[in-house]
Amino acid sequence: MMNQLHQQTQYQKGDWVKGKSVHDELIHGYVESVNNYLGTIKVFVLECDNPETVGKVIETFQNRISQLEEPDLEQDESFLLNLIEVALITKDKEWFMELSTQLKELRNESEEVVPC
Repeated sequence: MMNQLHQQTQYQKGDWVKGKSVHDELIHGYVESVNNYLGTIKVFVLECDNPETVGKVIETFQNRISQLEEPDLEQDESFLLNLIEVALITKDKEWFMELSTQLKELRNESEEVVPC
């Protein structure tokens, strides 16, 4: 029988998650890294009931976190703009470029649709 601390998880870097910190703060953010050996997860916090935690990377236990469904990025320009802001804050150039390309494609598609 495998020890619970050593079980593999479904979390990957970049996944959107919500849950509680080890200090019982409600958090919402995305995964920075996963330590399956210890059963912990590091989350970049975008929203929290403790304002001092927002914008920081915190470590908590995986069993205190649940994964959020991925939004349909191609359908929501404002959501893409928010993600671009996060990519800039975190200095993630690759993610920024990917999101910028998606935004450009979305804007090009909306320009092609001309109402009669």
